[in-house]
Amino acid sequence: MRYRRIKGAVHIHTSYSDGSGTVAEIIDAAAAAGLEYLVVADHDTTAAREDSDFKRRDGVLPIGAVEISPARRGHCLAIGARQVAGYRWMPESFYLQKLRRDGADTYIAHPEGRVKRRFGINLKQWHAWDHEHFTGMEIWSYMHDWVDKVGWLNLPALYRNPASAIDGPDKRVLGLWDRLNSRRRVVGIGALDAHAVKMFFGMLVAFEYEFLFRTVLTHALVESWGRSEAEDELSLRSALREGRAFVAYEALFPGDAFRFESTDGLQMGARAPLAGVRTLMASVDRPAEITLVHNGSASCVTSGRQARFDVHSAGVYRVEVRVEGRPWIFSNPIYLGDD
Repeated sequence: MRYRRIKGAVHIHTSYSDGSGTVAEIIDAAAAAGLEYLVVADHDTTAAREDSDFKRRDGVLPIGAVEISPARRGHCLAIGARQVAGYRWMPESFYLQKLRRDGADTYIAHPEGRVKRRFGINLKQWHAWDHEHFTGMEIWSYMHDWVDKVGWLNLPALYRNPASAIDGPDKRVLGLWDRLNSRRRVVGIGALDAHAVKMFFGMLVAFEYEFLFRTVLTHALVESWGRSEAEDELSLRSALREGRAFVAYEALFPGDAFRFESTDGLQMGARAPLAGVRTLMASVDRPAEITLVHNGSASCVTSGRQARFDVHSAGVYRVEVRVEGRPWIFSNPIYLGDD
């Protein structure tokens, strides 16, 4: 099957919770950045989805989600959730099952949490990993990558040059993701946690939406695109749910040309028998360091624009790409073997 490739931003907050932008302003910013979809996830409310401006415009399709935000537990994005009143007070196992029954897809948000009380940040880790009713997890969140390096002394420098603080997904998160994928498919997505916070009585916006929409994006391979809004939302959600996606740091270079597949047509997220030897291929549009990760460990590193890997062992295979040592692309896995 031939897939259409689209890219968009995940985990966006509007003025319906603690973001500064209206739905219309955010869609305008996404269009200026060349995005094709947005996943809007306000805290514990679906109000944005009821906004009259919540519709496709200038090539950007907004997708409704909710960030379920308990005060003392980890957070979760629910894409397609229609009703979440009271969910933040429920145990994770209970609301995850309810969301699955209601047809929503769930992704663990900033799973490692972040505590920086001097900056008003106190986000708890996700601990309910034994529950298998979530679809995936954020493996790289731009704002959390940035804020992890920030203190009062270096804040001015890192605000002027935010790229200097971006060093890629947390290694603990990647390790956890690999371990989870050894048991079942857990989809990895990129996220922003975009708020565009207004400071100094609105005179300054910290990390404007359009700026963030040119950083950590999630590319998806969809079966169809450009039909009705409802059909395109289902097509995107299906691609993400099945792992036909990768994360790219677009502030470094666009990730549009990236490919990771087998010579016989297996795409990211696919499961297949090993059948002796299979050849996996990865390619980009510029010289890079391409690493094949097998069951959580780097098994082969190739420099150039293309890499071919002959694999002889069953397991979970994904690719990481770096340019001059800087993190760029992280693929979802291909699963090979009988289990």
